[in-house]
Amino acid sequence: MLRCQGTNAKRLGFTLVEIMVDVLIISIITVITVPNFLTTRTTSARTSCIYNLRHIDEAKDQ
Repeated sequence: MLRCQGTNAKRLGFTLVEIMVDVLIISIITVITVPNFLTTRTTSARTSCIYNLRHIDEAKDQ
């Protein structure tokens, strides 16, 4: 909705270009963060498994 009254035009809402730029920025951030998150999750699971196996081995020795 755009009201034109000389130099006192009021803009309501977003333009298509603004929305496309926002979607592009969000997409770039997602592309950067998702692989890092998956790698971190895999590493964390591996570390937790090793830690649990050490505790099982110590309990078995006792």
